[in-house]
Amino acid sequence: MVITVPAPQWPPNGPRPINLKQDIPQVADLLELAFGEKLDSEGRRAIRHSPNGNPAFLWRLGSQQSRLPPGYVWQENGRIIGNVTLIATKIPGRHIIANVAVHPDYRRRGIARTLMQSVLEQVRARHGNVVVLQVVKDNASAIQLYEDLRFLKVGTMTEWRSTISRLQSLPDNRSDGAKTAVTPLRKQQWQAAYRLDTTSQHPDLTWPEPISPEYYRWKLWGAMNDFLYSRFRETWATTTSAGQLAGLATISAEWGRPYFLSLRIHPNWRGHLERPLLAKLIRRLQSMTRRNIIIHHMDNDDITNQLLEEARFTPRRTLTHMRLDI
Repeated sequence: MVITVPAPQWPPNGPRPINLKQDIPQVADLLELAFGEKLDSEGRRAIRHSPNGNPAFLWRLGSQQSRLPPGYVWQENGRIIGNVTLIATKIPGRHIIANVAVHPDYRRRGIARTLMQSVLEQVRARHGNVVVLQVVKDNASAIQLYEDLRFLKVGTMTEWRSTISRLQSLPDNRSDGAKTAVTPLRKQQWQAAYRLDTTSQHPDLTWPEPISPEYYRWKLWGAMNDFLYSRFRETWATTTSAGQLAGLATISAEWGRPYFLSLRIHPNWRGHLERPLLAKLIRRLQSMTRRNIIIHHMDNDDITNQLLEEARFTPRRTLTHMRLDI
C-alpha cells in the first residue's frame, strides 16, 4: 500500500518555505530591488545568471542542491515581498543565512523578524547548531534584529578593491627600518600555516567557509584540479629567528575572476610585518595578467588599512559577521 501525505497548506499571505521551481524569478526581482543601489555588475550577475540555469546567489557558496535548505519567503496577495535564504555549509550543522530582504513598501512590519524566526526553526528541525550571517556595518536596525535573536558579533571585515594598473608599489622595510625576508611557504609548513591563520583571525571571518586544515597543504590531485580549472594559489611567509611562522600573504584566483588576497599576521608581530608582506604581494601582482584585485580584511586593523590606501586600494563595503550557537 502506498500512503500519500498531503502537502501542508500555507495561507495566501505570510511566510512559507521557498519553492525553488516557481519562486526564483520573484525572489531575484526582490533582491535586485532591495540591494540594487549597492550592487555592482558582478553582484547583478550573481542574482540573474548562472550556467546551470539557477541564479548564482543560490549556488555561489558551493552548496549542492541536495543539502540546500531553501529558506522562507513572505507572500502577500500572490506577490513575494520578503525572503531569507538558508544555505548549508561543508561543516555539518553549520548554516549560513543570506539574502535577508523585504520590499521597501512593506518594511517595519515585523516581516524580517518572522522570516528569521521561521528559518531558525528550520535549522533546529535539521539539528543544526551554528548559524552565521553578514550584515552591513551601519545597518543598525538589522543588527538590532539579529541581536534580539541572540546573534553575537564576531568581527567586521572591509572589502578593498583595486586593479593592477592602479596599484602603487610599497617600500618593503618594516616600521623599525629593518628588512624582512619574505619567502614562499614551504610544503612542510602547512600545519603551522593553518595554526597561524586561525590564531590571527576568527574562523567565521573567512567567508563563507572557515579555512580548512588542509588549505595550505600541497597535494598532487589538488594541483591537477587547479590546473584543469585554471586556478592557482601562492603563499608567501615570514619566519622568526627561531623558525616559527609570523606572517602569511596569499594570492589566489581562478579563470575569469579577480585576484583574491589575504594577509595574516601573528598577534605578537602585528605592526611589524604588514608592510613587507603586502609589498611582496603587490610586486607579484604587477607581473601578472591584468585583473581586478580584492582583499577582505579586518576593519579595525588601522595599520593594514592605511597601507591598502597607500597602495591605492579603495574600500567598497564593510560587513559585520554575526553568529548564533543553537
